[in-house]
Amino acid sequence: MHDLSIVIPTRNRISDLTLCIESIGRQTELEDVSVELLIVDDGEIEEKVLEYFRKVLGRMPQAELRYYRKTKPGVWLSRYEALGLIDGEILLSFDDDAELDDPLYIRRMLDTYASDPSIAGVGGIAKGLSSSRSGKLLGRLTCQMSASPGRLSASTLAGSLLLWGETENIFETDFFHGCNMSFRTSALQDMKPYPWMTSYAVADDIYMCHLASRYGKLVINPEMKIMHHESPSSRDKAGRVARATAVNHYYLLNLRKAPVKNYAALLWTLTYLTGKATLKRNFNAVSGYASGILFVLNPRKDKYREFMLD
Repeated sequence: MHDLSIVIPTRNRISDLTLCIESIGRQTELEDVSVELLIVDDGEIEEKVLEYFRKVLGRMPQAELRYYRKTKPGVWLSRYEALGLIDGEILLSFDDDAELDDPLYIRRMLDTYASDPSIAGVGGIAKGLSSSRSGKLLGRLTCQMSASPGRLSASTLAGSLLLWGETENIFETDFFHGCNMSFRTSALQDMKPYPWMTSYAVADDIYMCHLASRYGKLVINPEMKIMHHESPSSRDKAGRVARATAVNHYYLLNLRKAPVKNYAALLWTLTYLTGKATLKRNFNAVSGYASGILFVLNPRKDKYREFMLD
């Protein structure tokens, strides 16, 4: 058994992944913590690269590297399959293009858990998050963000994370920023291989938070900071992402047993995003949003019934 399991889903982004693992290797004050780092790969990493990663982790007192190459692609599937491969009490997940800005990031996270046994998950903040006054107003009017940094919008979008840079103290939240989030592993026992969560898996972090929140509270510690480089490589095409925004948030509302007004809010958000994409002449995205709107208006409600939670 390990105290901590770090999971990094990746696909053919070696330079990003290298920066991420090097920043993990610089973590300090972990002499009493056993760590496993699991790379869940939808691509292929050469053995000499893995050997370098092992040397980097060798700077930590009790750390080991594990590598798992998947046969079926998809970020959500990577997160789901990782649960069956790790044994840590706490699961900490990073995007492969995240870089820890603070050598005490992990220590601060562990201390946050230790401060309150009712905490089921702890998240950090990506540096540079901000929004203007007009941006906040627009975000609220289009149901992309709420007035509270820890609350999802009415349509279950996570635009409120743009308020996190203004916070100083630990606060409760509905959601984490998927590039850096952690959970007590036991709090993720309800995860399933949802078939609609394919490829880039829009809102996968919000799904995990929803499931974990059944077993305790989720908090953001503003002292836990990373740099999120948001690499554009290996991302889905705009049309697929746009449609997934509609479909995945629709099923998220199902899982949350949301009232009708939240579905209406989702349609309003999608309508706004369609107009925005049209003005930018991003017609692939326009097509994806339009398809998503039609799905929400007339969903194939029985298709995934077996995967819906009671």
